[in-house]
Amino acid sequence: MELELRRETVRCWQAVCRTTLEHEETAECIVPDACPDIWQVLDSQGRILLQRKEPQEGRGEFSGLIRVNLLYQPEGEGDIQTMEATLPFSASPDLPQVTRRCLLRAEPRLLGVDVHLLNPRKVLVRASWEVAVEAWHPDALSLACYGEEGETYALRQKPGEYRSLVTAAVQEKSFSYSDGLTLPAGCPDPQAILAVRAECTCTEARVIGTKLVFKGEAQLTLLLRGEDGSLYPGEFRLPYSQLMDAGEDSEDALCTMALYFSDVKCTLDPEEPRLIQAELDIQAQAVLEKEVQVPVLADLYSTAWEIRTETGQVPLRSVAGSSEDQVPLRCVMESTGTVVEILGVQARLGRRDQRREGEDWVISQEVRWVVLYRGEDGPASLGSVTRAEHRIPGLGEKDLTCRVELLRVPTAAQTPVGVEVSGLLAVRWTALEAGTIPVITRVTLGEKRETTGAVPSVIIRAVRPGETLWDVARDCLSTEGEIMEATGLTSGEVWPGQMLLIPKG
Repeated sequence: MELELRRETVRCWQAVCRTTLEHEETAECIVPDACPDIWQVLDSQGRILLQRKEPQEGRGEFSGLIRVNLLYQPEGEGDIQTMEATLPFSASPDLPQVTRRCLLRAEPRLLGVDVHLLNPRKVLVRASWEVAVEAWHPDALSLACYGEEGETYALRQKPGEYRSLVTAAVQEKSFSYSDGLTLPAGCPDPQAILAVRAECTCTEARVIGTKLVFKGEAQLTLLLRGEDGSLYPGEFRLPYSQLMDAGEDSEDALCTMALYFSDVKCTLDPEEPRLIQAELDIQAQAVLEKEVQVPVLADLYSTAWEIRTETGQVPLRSVAGSSEDQVPLRCVMESTGTVVEILGVQARLGRRDQRREGEDWVISQEVRWVVLYRGEDGPASLGSVTRAEHRIPGLGEKDLTCRVELLRVPTAAQTPVGVEVSGLLAVRWTALEAGTIPVITRVTLGEKRETTGAVPSVIIRAVRPGETLWDVARDCLSTEGEIMEATGLTSGEVWPGQMLLIPKG
């Protein structure tokens, strides 16, 4: 007969898939009729806009656009020109453990853009991208915590505790907002927006009741051309504040946010020359984790009946460490000619890797530098690729997750040989320690024990190495209280070799 067990249910989300998709898109693009011929490509940058992600049975579907902005020097003495190329992308990877009930969490990243001039009216655009994907499935842990028929069948029950960090909720929200950006005094009136770079960060996220409040800002960096042909940057910060459902039992949860753009538009206001209209579409994704603590049934036996128990291993997680570290960046780029004026500098994050070296973890981040400058012969650009490494000591086999972001706008300074650029990275990491705890999953009642022959009223038993008083009582079909009373113990502490009196009958 199977005994009835009272259970505690822990509702959570389980990560059933973690993978990274990496692809490359290539397209030949024609210079628009209204634009002059290309003489020299100065710079190319892009934005990846993930517009669709859907879980299917055994796979995922992802699609969006890559918008590449090309800066070039036209033939002749004309001003720097810009053109935009749009490359659609899609992927439908096999994800065997994904079902339609899953929620897909995605972080798209544009790894690099290369543009090759085929002729003055045609370019070959190559864009490499990746999307880090997590698939989460709703789950529930059913943990036995008490045998309902303890007195009836002389059950002795050992309580335990399940204490673990669990994913309480996985939520997402799409939101849009727009703003008018006014150029500061001293900047010339803009004639054209040549390039737009957009980043979105979350500076605060906390749960209040059943709502998640998150705040942050979108950072827009524009390259503008004035009416006199001069180039100058425009930097703007657009704060936002949003509410999102946090789900039940998410109070005091730790929140990890990821945001990406599904669209970015910046246009000059035709009626107000110093006003720029910005429209942003953003997808916010939140993973909320909290520590739960519930009682479990660690062990069980009967002093009068045959009992068979089945046990299982329940996973445990705990935070072993977390930090936000800063990594300085520096790079010197040599130029073939004289740098008369620096027009703009950008640091673009590319591929990121993490690896173990002994007990340490090493985070390696690719940084692509681009400096646009005016030389003696007109506009020109410098480019370089460096890698920044950050070592986190002593983590060993722990599960490490990290995010790397630019902490400030990079700067550039002229040197005798070219340009020196510098910046600052923020490396935010969390290390999780995994383990398991044994719990009873099923109890089956057998026959009642029959006492036959002469049985001594007390036996003497030595404590074996590694045993507790509970172990001795279970082995001898007695109870901890009876052994303590018979032996005269004032506490439940025992040591190997200690002689105990075990009352019988």
